[in-house]
Amino acid sequence: MTRVPAALLRLYTHERPLFWTGAAGVALGAVCLLGMVFHGVIVEPEGNLYKAASFDIAVGIFLLTLALILKVSGFSPQGLRWFRSTIIPLALFGYGVETIQIFRGYDPRFSRVSSPLDQAIGGIFFLSALGIMVCFLVLMVRFFFRETAGEGGALVLALRYAASASLLAFAVGIGMSALGGPRVGETGNLLPLHAAGFHGLQAIPLVALLLKWASAPEGEVRRAVHLAGLLWLAACFAIAWQTFQGRSVLGPSAATGIAAAVLLLWAVIAWKALLSFRRSGARLEFLAA
Repeated sequence: MTRVPAALLRLYTHERPLFWTGAAGVALGAVCLLGMVFHGVIVEPEGNLYKAASFDIAVGIFLLTLALILKVSGFSPQGLRWFRSTIIPLALFGYGVETIQIFRGYDPRFSRVSSPLDQAIGGIFFLSALGIMVCFLVLMVRFFFRETAGEGGALVLALRYAASASLLAFAVGIGMSALGGPRVGETGNLLPLHAAGFHGLQAIPLVALLLKWASAPEGEVRRAVHLAGLLWLAACFAIAWQTFQGRSVLGPSAATGIAAAVLLLWAVIAWKALLSFRRSGARLEFLAA
């Protein structure tokens, strides 16, 4: 029997540079949260420490997730080196621009008061985000060409669903840049949709991992993965439906009801997977080699 934290840390030893880059983002986000406590949320004239904290932590968690799934990507050693040497500098640049500019009081993406140089840096920042998206696309495409039969197949299947949700999130991010902000209509906000898409990268594979660690029958794992993936995608599309009507995701509507219902069903599946995992005694054989 192996405890979960120790097993996960062993998995991370395969991708230490990516792991530490992700951990750095979470740490920077924590610094921004501390800045909110001692300074307040707003840094005049337009900096927002909450945005910096959420960006750094979100990108950090994204990279930590990639560090886990790279092991089943099927990359060659040369492909892995290319992936690391591209995505890590881009992420570090993103952390730097987001955090430093906001601490200086500027919006790193949509500034209306900064200098032409700062706005040019904002343009490069956008290009770096596109670079991360290209890296992610290359990684995700691999899962659509990998077999889902045999050991590790359930996770590959889960990652196909997660890739679809994450690509939606990237598209929303590009849309926000094109629109000059996240607002749609009177009260619509693209950020919840953006976040929901990216968190599919954790939410859907989580079900597969818990059930595989619990040594559940393969058929049960696959059924749960299909359900979890379809429910998460349905929630994303319901949030998109509400948002593109120019309405807040918290506003009462059929779309909000559907999103809440399917997320609740996903939570039931995840809870059942967690119970199976706990009853199993936490045997971590999947991906532990």
